[in-house]
Amino acid sequence: MPEMLKVIILAVIQGVAEFLPVSSSGHLVVMGKLLDWNPETSVLLNVVLHAGTLASILIFYFRELLVLLKEGNRNVIKLIIVGTIPAVIVGFAVKLSGVDKLLFDNIWVSGIGFLITATLLKVGMRADQDMKPVALERMGVRRALLVGLAQAFAILPGVSRSGSTISVALKCGVGKADSARFSFMLAIPVIGGAALLEMVSAVRKGTVNFNIAELLPLALGFMVSAVVGYVSLKLLLTVLQKGKLAIFSAYLYTVGIIVIIWSIAGMVA
Repeated sequence: MPEMLKVIILAVIQGVAEFLPVSSSGHLVVMGKLLDWNPETSVLLNVVLHAGTLASILIFYFRELLVLLKEGNRNVIKLIIVGTIPAVIVGFAVKLSGVDKLLFDNIWVSGIGFLITATLLKVGMRADQDMKPVALERMGVRRALLVGLAQAFAILPGVSRSGSTISVALKCGVGKADSARFSFMLAIPVIGGAALLEMVSAVRKGTVNFNIAELLPLALGFMVSAVVGYVSLKLLLTVLQKGKLAIFSAYLYTVGIIVIIWSIAGMVA
């Protein structure tokens, strides 16, 4: 397969799966097997694809992020910090222990993760909609920590970061729009920090070899993942407002079962 086409496919997967609750990490693991693509040997591309989706969040929530810098919104910043801490702790622990290689090298882990995400989505949409929704500004530390723990759990491939955090926020009584806002605001430091950590680690190992020939596919990957990510983010908010988030469950149950069977077949063969 031509390299440019491979980059476009991976960028589209990243842009779609980062925001729609289907897990970008799980899909990249599966597609990596199909396309013979290894993030460990394509660190620059992996970082650039994540940078593209990060850019789409910053553009989509640009005005709201500016408002956060105002004096009266320090409480939301505090909640974002509280919600980010679990993912930072778990992320470092997984990276330093080397468990990440075990998780991302075995597609059956992604298959199980898909099934977990499917279940979380169904549970999240069963939250009591008759109660008055809690606004983002009034979430409180306890709710922010619970959502943060869900984000930390989503380090597992196949477990959707957006799906798990939004589902837990909904279950905690937070409104639909605010659940999405908080989920994607939490994504900013996590995605940015993870990409930076991965890049620094690769530079130290000497596995990053940038040359001018890679510039075009990298730029293309960034643009595609950013544009597709922006569209996916808008689509998710529309689906969420209509209360149809559980429609992704059927897809994830199907993909999860297929991936697990594929994994078992590969072990037996």
